[in-house]
Amino acid sequence: MSLNPPLRDWRGRRAWLIGASSGIGRATAAALHARGAQVIVSARNGDALHAFVAQHPGSMAMPMDTAEPDQGQAAAAQVLAGGAPDLVCYCAGSYRDMRATDFAL
Repeated sequence: MSLNPPLRDWRGRRAWLIGASSGIGRATAAALHARGAQVIVSARNGDALHAFVAQHPGSMAMPMDTAEPDQGQAAAAQVLAGGAPDLVCYCAGSYRDMRATDFAL
């Protein structure tokens, strides 16, 4: 028995994508929605999230900034109030121009 079996049927499942206002996060949210998942999208750009919801009926926008721990905790509580999601995908990131020699975790 696999501890992480692939989910092939997303109908009736919930997915929360953090960092879903553009790029990979938004594309993943759209793909899951197309497969029948109820998608919750989060990111700082509320306008982009609301545009996603308008294009993907049944999805839900939850604007938040991952750099603000209180916002993340409040969003998680709101998502969990609807039951545990079947998938949480964290795609948020930020870009800071730097030289490779200046890189630090």
